[in-house]
Amino acid sequence: MQDHKSRTQVQPRSRRAARLALMLFCAGLITVGAVFYLWQRYQYIRLGFEVAALRAQLEQLERRLEPLQVEADFLSRPERIDALARDTLGLVPPVPSQVIVVEQDVPAADLSR
Repeated sequence: MQDHKSRTQVQPRSRRAARLALMLFCAGLITVGAVFYLWQRYQYIRLGFEVAALRAQLEQLERRLEPLQVEADFLSRPERIDALARDTLGLVPPVPSQVIVVEQDVPAADLSR
């Protein structure tokens, strides 16, 4: 009969231990889920601020780009370049005897030699 008593006492303890282990596992699972959710939320907010900062930077760069494009268009005008070449560098158009026309009727296969 003692065997019967010891079995009945062991079973409730093992059930309690199993129940406690299951409760701890569930609590751990809920904790891990909550921590993961909070981490995701933090990343979402952090990336939102980063995107806003990058958009502001993009707007600022676009505002700086427009005057630079206008200046580049002004500086690359052919009339301006021609005037600079003549006045500053002293360049003049070539006379017809200085112009050499190169005609290239060689097929592409002959160029590899």
